[in-house]
Amino acid sequence: MKHQDQSFQKTKPKHNREASKLEVMPNTLGLDQQHCDILEYCNVLVKHLTPDDLTNYLNPDETFLGFGYGGSESMTLFLEKPGSGKFVRKVLSERLITPKWGREGSDVMLPPCAKAKSQTQYLMNLPESVKPLFPQVLNVIEREQTVTEDGSTIYEYIYDMTFVPGIEVSQFVRRCNPSKEIVAALYCVIFRLLNEKIHSQRRRKMSQPTLEQSYFTKIEKRLALAQETAPKTFNDSLLKSEDIMINGKRMRNLPRLLREFRENPIYHSILEPKFHSLVMGDTNTENIKIGNIEPLLKHYDNFSVTNPPFTAEDIEIRFLDPRAIGFYENGVDTNADDPMYDNKPWHNSLGNYDKIHGEYFDLAYQLHREIPHILLAFDEENPYELSYSGIEEHFSEVMTAAWKLDNPDSDVNQNDPNWLIRFVFLMGSHFAAMPPYHFSKNNDGVLIDNAHHQKRPLAIYVEGIKWLNLTLDMLEGKIDEFHGIPVPNFQIFNHELETVKAPLDYAVPENFTANQSDDRSTPVFQRAAK
Repeated sequence: MKHQDQSFQKTKPKHNREASKLEVMPNTLGLDQQHCDILEYCNVLVKHLTPDDLTNYLNPDETFLGFGYGGSESMTLFLEKPGSGKFVRKVLSERLITPKWGREGSDVMLPPCAKAKSQTQYLMNLPESVKPLFPQVLNVIEREQTVTEDGSTIYEYIYDMTFVPGIEVSQFVRRCNPSKEIVAALYCVIFRLLNEKIHSQRRRKMSQPTLEQSYFTKIEKRLALAQETAPKTFNDSLLKSEDIMINGKRMRNLPRLLREFRENPIYHSILEPKFHSLVMGDTNTENIKIGNIEPLLKHYDNFSVTNPPFTAEDIEIRFLDPRAIGFYENGVDTNADDPMYDNKPWHNSLGNYDKIHGEYFDLAYQLHREIPHILLAFDEENPYELSYSGIEEHFSEVMTAAWKLDNPDSDVNQNDPNWLIRFVFLMGSHFAAMPPYHFSKNNDGVLIDNAHHQKRPLAIYVEGIKWLNLTLDMLEGKIDEFHGIPVPNFQIFNHELETVKAPLDYAVPENFTANQSDDRSTPVFQRAAK
């Protein structure tokens, strides 16, 4: 691996006709073949990038093939050069980042450019036994460039990796519309692989409590950054209200949620992980690649979700874009963290992440009687509906098979007995801390600060609030089971379940839009014309 501190040579890039318009047609081998290379222009960060800008990231002998799908504040280029074949270049640039991350941020506030540096170190220092599951770092460039007449500079961190052939799991679902049984079986082999190969490495006991640093404070810091980025959308009315109405249901909002979590030491004992280990850290299914989709496209009689006719090795599972931020003790990254981080495939389906990220939903937001009201309705024609609808029916059998939960002596039963409540808690804490990664700019590179244009980070916030409320409901004994798995009853409270009736005024209309009025900072409800 080479590390450089220099700029790319200025040159006119070699690319096809579509590349000159920055609208690259997928260069694919076809979904009916064993390996499928999906190279798709979709990243909002590059919508306002010109062909001349692209030359800043290419060398003379490199051919530009396309942009990678997705990405949180990063730009992924697929390139090719003689003698080396295809490879991947990840570009982290302060000029492409929407929120104002501080350069000196650390731990959970590590800015994207610094996080990319951690990712290269993570990949290079992996245990030898798991390195084949990840791409290999080839080259690194760090540089500062002067961008204005007053001498202002931007910092960029750019690194090249080996190209991992195949298709990302979320892309496979979106393009091929597999049955929910196939998706559930795919989850099963992924969770089994993570548990056996990744989470068995670097196990350690923590020397201090983790909840405040890893979750509560992280959420507050990230949402403060969201407010700094879009102060009209993420205003005090949204973030500091004690309660919030979501689709007509009154829920605890973030201040009340965090206060109740923080004030109860019994909650801490339940939610604290018993150990840390090596984690991939961001198993969002955009970051998990399938090298061989043939077994997933076949028709099977008597198909078993928990014992499918393929293994992780058969379908060539690989992991991309690791989180690479371990838990910090005394200011030092331990290179280990809570293995519960690695259950994010359920975020994509049960947590609606794929539908939110693709913006397959309508959202309306209004402040009424000092309480924020949000209506969110997903498009029933979204490309994930067929595969994800009803997938919760397989939650119990997937987790039982992947983690051997039917064996009292299994690793998870022995070392993480409260895994179910912790799973729900991490779903909520992850979503609640993620809005800064999901702001959008228009084609001119301008962030428009209202709920209509920033509906994606708002929907991410809403999803976090829903899962954190569910966590407290579980801790309070209000929930008996979760998708077929009994919820432990800790008898912390002994009261009947409270039922909050939704006001008729806030039933989700069949069709609605969120519009910005001339004199208000929050959109008002308006029915769309039929």
